[in-house]
Amino acid sequence: IDEIFPVITRAAEVAGIAYGADAQSDVRLRVVGDHVRSALMLMTDGVTPGNEARGYVLRRLLRRSVRSMRLLGVHDPVLPELLPVSKDLMSASYPDVVSQWPRVSQVAYAEEESFRRTLVAGTQIFGLAAGQARAENRTEISADRAFALHDTYGFPFDITLEMASEQGLQVDSAGFRRLMQEQKDRGKAD
Repeated sequence: IDEIFPVITRAAEVAGIAYGADAQSDVRLRVVGDHVRSALMLMTDGVTPGNEARGYVLRRLLRRSVRSMRLLGVHDPVLPELLPVSKDLMSASYPDVVSQWPRVSQVAYAEEESFRRTLVAGTQIFGLAAGQARAENRTEISADRAFALHDTYGFPFDITLEMASEQGLQVDSAGFRRLMQEQKDRGKAD
């Protein structure tokens, strides 16, 4: 708790809210605290954000932190506010955090900036897809829409699932996986 709660406190300050005032906000703040620390430690160990294995886990941790803060109303970059708090807390036990800090901070901040651009565009396209589903009295976002979000705009499928759930919608996951497999098969054939 000593290594995470100060990050939660700082995240609450940045969001302009009080920890303990709202259960849903508290969950988001705890996600941020845990994910920021975990991401810091992965990057200190040399992991960089990517699309496979540990890099994918790191990317998801960073992106989920940014999105959670966005859901708390913070649209500005948040990692420059939160990652240094975690660095200061972890450096006593893990001196490599300090020696690796220049690389870690550069990688983390670049990943956040990239994701913020993706999130802005993808959120708008998702909103249109959700609105269309509702207008057609459907409770599901089509596989085609979810695939276009992922393939064309780089919007992560798991965030599409999360956002749909938050709005009481489903996503045609089986259809999405089928479209992904078709794309992979075309890529192999080429």
